Amino acid sequence: MRSWLLCVLALAVVVYCSAQHSNRYDNFNADSIIQNERILLAYYKCVMDKGPCTKDGKNFKRVLPETLTTACSRCSPKQKLVVRKLLLGIRVKSEPRFLELLDKYDPQRVNREGLYSFLVTGV
Repeated sequence: MRSWLLCVLALAVVVYCSAQHSNRYDNFNADSIIQNERILLAYYKCVMDKGPCTKDGKNFKRVLPETLTTACSRCSPKQKLVVRKLLLGIRVKSEPRFLELLDKYDPQRVNREGLYSFLVTGV
């Protein structure tokens, strides 16, 4: 009985932590990043291994490969909005940097068409 209770408690902690992580960037202000060239460039350098990373930068860098190759399929609607704004912001500011980012994290262009569709439609 005691080991069963410990298993249930451990499962509850895992579910709570994953829920916290999945909602972590729901209220992230992508517009403030896009409007500030210096901050946008710092995030870009982080995810491209060309500069230091903040805690948020490290987290973005960790999820970026899956996000790009699946067109944010596991993202919540709010997260999709944030990802879409950031990617479009990078693309508007510098198409070459945007393409370099895609080539780094999706070199085989596995889902390039799906990613472009996501950027256009948000779905």
